Amino acid sequence: MLNQLRKDVETLAAPGTRQVGTHGHQLALEYLVDRMNEAGLIPYSGDKFEIPFQIESTSYINLAGVLPGKDRQLAPLMLVAHYDTCGDQPGADDNAAAIAIWFAVLHSLKQVKRQRDILFLFPDAEEPPRFLSEHMGSTNFYENQRTGDIQAGFVLDLMGHDVPMESMEDLIFTFGAESHPILAEILLKTEIPAGLRNIATLNRYVGDLSDHHVLREHGQPYLFFTCGRWSHYHQVSDRPEFLNYDKMGYIVRYLVALISNLELQEFGDKPPDYDPVEMELELFRRSVGPYLKQAEIPLNNRADIQDFVLNWINKYQL
Repeated sequence: MLNQLRKDVETLAAPGTRQVGTHGHQLALEYLVDRMNEAGLIPYSGDKFEIPFQIESTSYINLAGVLPGKDRQLAPLMLVAHYDTCGDQPGADDNAAAIAIWFAVLHSLKQVKRQRDILFLFPDAEEPPRFLSEHMGSTNFYENQRTGDIQAGFVLDLMGHDVPMESMEDLIFTFGAESHPILAEILLKTEIPAGLRNIATLNRYVGDLSDHHVLREHGQPYLFFTCGRWSHYHQVSDRPEFLNYDKMGYIVRYLVALISNLELQEFGDKPPDYDPVEMELELFRRSVGPYLKQAEIPLNNRADIQDFVLNWINKYQL
C-alpha cells in the first residue's frame, strides 16, 4: 500500500503544478481517469468519469466514479478530494496525498461487502479564484451535476504531513460531527490505529477550509479531515519527499474502519441545536489526555474546548 501511495503522490506532483489550464493539470486528469478505470469504478453520470463545466472563458472538469454496493437504491456515501493546485506548486500535500489515500481506501473497500454505493469525487476548481465561491468544483457538482441524494460526505485536504507540533506529529483533526449525531457516534465507536490520534471539534473554529463548504451550507452530514496547515502550504516546496507515508497508511486504515461502521447507518433528522461536546471531550482525553494533565489545562465543557482549540490554532498557525 505504501508504495502505491507514494507512486500516486509522486506522479501527480511530478509536473510541478496542477493549476487549472496548465499541462500538469491535464496530465493529472488523465492519470486520475486511468486510476479510476484500473480500480473498477463506474462513471457516476453518463459514460465517462469526466463531468465538465464552464465558468466564463475557463473550462473545468470534475471527476466522479462509483464503487457499486449491494443495494444501489441507497444513497451513496461521497468521498471527496480536490485535484487542482493553488498556482505553480507540486501540491504533494495539497492535495495529491488525499487523492492517494482515497485510492488506497478504495482498494480496501473492494475486499469487503458493502450495502451502499461509494461515490468518489475528485473536484476541480477548489483553489482560488473559485475557493468558496458558487463556482467551486464541489459546489458545482452538488448543485448542478448531482443526480440524487447522498448519505453523507467525507472530505480530505492536507492529509500527508506530520502536524508541526512537538510530540503531536501523529494527530489528525476532524471537523463537522455537529452536522449529525450519528457521526459523533461513529467517531467514538471506531478504533483508531496505533500510530495515529484524532481530535474532533466544531467546524466553526476554523471555518470552511475545503470542499465540505457546500455540504455544510446545505445541511448535509459531513466530516472534514485534515492535518492542518504547515510551512509548505501553498509553496513550491510542497513536494513528495516531505510527506509521512506511514501516517498516510494509518489514515487509510482508520477511514476504512469509519466507512465500514457508517455505511449501514440511516440518517434521520438532526436534533435542533445539537452539540457533540461529549464526543469531543472524550476524543481529546484519548488523544492528548496526558498533555492536558501535565500542562494543567482544564477541558470539561464547550468553553474549555473553544479556548484550547483557538489557542492551538493561533500558536501553531494550523
